[in-house]
Amino acid sequence: MEMENMTDLDLGYSGGVNLGMEMLFDMAWYGEGLSDHGLKCESHPAKVSSYGIWEKVFIKTVGLHFWQYRLPNLELVILLVFILWQLLNILLKKLGLLIPKFTSMMIAGLLLNVLLTFSGDKSMIHEILFPKDRIDIPGCLGSLGFVIFWFLKGVKMDVKRVFKVEAQASLAGVASVTFPIIVGLLLYKLKSAANRPLKSIEYNTVLIMESLTSFSEIARLLRDLDMSHSSISRVALSAASVSNMVGLLFLLGMNSLGLPSKIEGVRLLFEMSFCIVISFGVVRPILYKVIKRKREGRPIEDKYIYGILVIVCLASMFWDYLGQFPAFGAFFLGLAIPNGPPIGSALVERLESFNFGIIMPLFFSATMLRTDIKTWKDSLTFFSGDDKKFAVASLVLLIFFMKLIVFMIIPYLYKMSLKDSFILSLIMSHKGVIELSFYFFSFGLEVISRDSFSILVLSIFLNSVLIPTMVKFLYDPSKKFVCYQKRYLASTKNIGELKILVCIHRPDHISSMINFVEVSYQSNESPLTCYVLHLIELQGQEVPSLVSNNIQKLGVRSGTKLSENVILAFQHFNRYVCSSISIDTFTCIAKLNHMQDDICWLALDKSVMLIILPFHRTWSLDRTSIVSDNQMIRLLNANVLKQAPSSVGILVERHLLNKKQESQQNIKVCVIFVGGKDDREALAYAKRMALQQNVTLTVLHLLASGNSKELTGWDQMLDTVDLKEVIQSNDAGVLNQKSSIIYLEQEIVDGTDLSVLLRSMAFDYSLFIVGRTCGENHVATKGIENWCEFEELGVIGDFLASPDYKSDTSVLIVQQQRTVANK
Repeated sequence: MEMENMTDLDLGYSGGVNLGMEMLFDMAWYGEGLSDHGLKCESHPAKVSSYGIWEKVFIKTVGLHFWQYRLPNLELVILLVFILWQLLNILLKKLGLLIPKFTSMMIAGLLLNVLLTFSGDKSMIHEILFPKDRIDIPGCLGSLGFVIFWFLKGVKMDVKRVFKVEAQASLAGVASVTFPIIVGLLLYKLKSAANRPLKSIEYNTVLIMESLTSFSEIARLLRDLDMSHSSISRVALSAASVSNMVGLLFLLGMNSLGLPSKIEGVRLLFEMSFCIVISFGVVRPILYKVIKRKREGRPIEDKYIYGILVIVCLASMFWDYLGQFPAFGAFFLGLAIPNGPPIGSALVERLESFNFGIIMPLFFSATMLRTDIKTWKDSLTFFSGDDKKFAVASLVLLIFFMKLIVFMIIPYLYKMSLKDSFILSLIMSHKGVIELSFYFFSFGLEVISRDSFSILVLSIFLNSVLIPTMVKFLYDPSKKFVCYQKRYLASTKNIGELKILVCIHRPDHISSMINFVEVSYQSNESPLTCYVLHLIELQGQEVPSLVSNNIQKLGVRSGTKLSENVILAFQHFNRYVCSSISIDTFTCIAKLNHMQDDICWLALDKSVMLIILPFHRTWSLDRTSIVSDNQMIRLLNANVLKQAPSSVGILVERHLLNKKQESQQNIKVCVIFVGGKDDREALAYAKRMALQQNVTLTVLHLLASGNSKELTGWDQMLDTVDLKEVIQSNDAGVLNQKSSIIYLEQEIVDGTDLSVLLRSMAFDYSLFIVGRTCGENHVATKGIENWCEFEELGVIGDFLASPDYKSDTSVLIVQQQRTVANK
């Protein structure tokens, strides 16, 4: 029996003489002793660190192995679990299996369970990892980890989302919780008390937690499946937010009203409500005042972060004092924290990686170590003869199928296809960390038995493995941006409306994109519609968002403060510079590695023909140093080039193009043409620019020396047709001096000859336009193609954008729409 009061180690010697001095020395080094009454006592603080691996060499009579001390032992367990789950995670990825990270952690804990089970309690492995059965220290640290995990989930969740869901999502979210609970309670009441294998509290706990759908788990699953921008995702997230809140209300009501005394239940409900009111009525307003006092651009001070963590611990302790799930206190406090920057993003940035990568694996390992593997065999066969095991497994399956039915029928009634409804039902039946942590807490309070806990852990493990695999098999993310129309400039012949999408990352992109839009031709016959997308990295939130900001309205809409400069700049341009161009702005808040989905989805939805992306590298004005070099933007540009449903242009801005400022002289544009679909697309856009005044277009056609033709067949015919129109315009200009198009031909021997030619033209033009594949596998680039640094720019585009190319001319690299799906 352990005593919580601290006693002196000498007590152990007075009452334990008969046990032998060797045992007493061993206990003393562990920080333990025996009292006069034969009770086991602990000395606090316990011995944490050892004197090193040479301790027993120099002190032979006393001392322990270094792994038997608390801190080295904890570090050893952390290291072992970390290595195991990382190796498993890498292995599963190499095998192409879409398995969540927490499932890899569960497998690591399962391996430890199997290892300790078959090695025996007195084995060397058991003695090294858990000497004297000290499994409580890693488990205690893991419990702290899942409290922080729940807190961060609350921080990243937007409560307002619950009040903005559509009718079908609201109905599905409420029905998916209430329908299984009602059916489950009716089935339980129909059985007599003697025939009920499960106690009421255990049955209700499993019933409600299986009926609940966690918003954070669904958001993570959709992100892993690359479904964040599908129509299924929007319904799933909305329904999950409603289901999450409804399930929590059921859970809180069950915990409070399930007490023997109704007065105690009402009092408990009042105390929980009081804690929630304190979070939203006191903590939240204080944090908003802190945000207002913070200087713009400065990070949040550390004292506020530490203060919030102290409040998290106090809230968890308060809920534990009430006999409730401690993580609920952290979760509701997290909901009260303003998500996003500066506070929400700072908390997520500082805590999430360390907590999920280091501490949470201990929680999953402790969970798996407490499961009974023998129970898994009985639950999988369904013929164990144990009514209790059969009842738990049957209840889990019953609720799973009821949720499948609800999420198939309701969306199908709202005109969703049967296949999409089935995929949605699978997604909404997903279980993960939230459910596992609550079952772990309930098992610790002996609300559920070990057999029930083992079966529930098995169900979550199988759920996390099978559902992502099934959804991945049924859903093809590569088809989400499939376009069934030709959306490239070469197919329009400069007639009809042109829709372009310009993307902005930093403030210095605003002026270059405005000036680029201004020199793009528009008229009554060929109107120009420009969609502006401001890309902001997602911080401190769970779900990405895409907000439309109509700049035709006066002022800036609420909720778009991060894009205020972009909105005001284009608003001013639209009102006072070029009112005939239709402009609409959007704000995208997403992870950098998922921004391409927002760009492509908006381009597909708005029938955009050309997407303009800023180059990831920015130089100083004198071209002597690199101001910024964001590799994530470069990766984003490459991903957009791969999956865009339209043509794409990458703008390398050096000199601001502005026809108003240069009204006294023409803007000179040069298209370098070798041949191919990208070159034809670049030529098509350049010819559109040449239709307006003050723009002179030069088409430089590069020919291989000796007039040898590199292109054959259909491509060569299309090149000839496009160049014929340019040659006719050039001839007309020679005769009547009205054409603004100049056609030049130049024979090129090799890459050296081309580099000399391009350097001689460095200061003759305001803008170069080239196709991305311009000069690819051509004599003109022989010798310089191996020096290409940026593949997304192509060989010639990379040469023109290189800092070694001394020029102030901007460059636009164009790629034609890659694929058009067959209807």
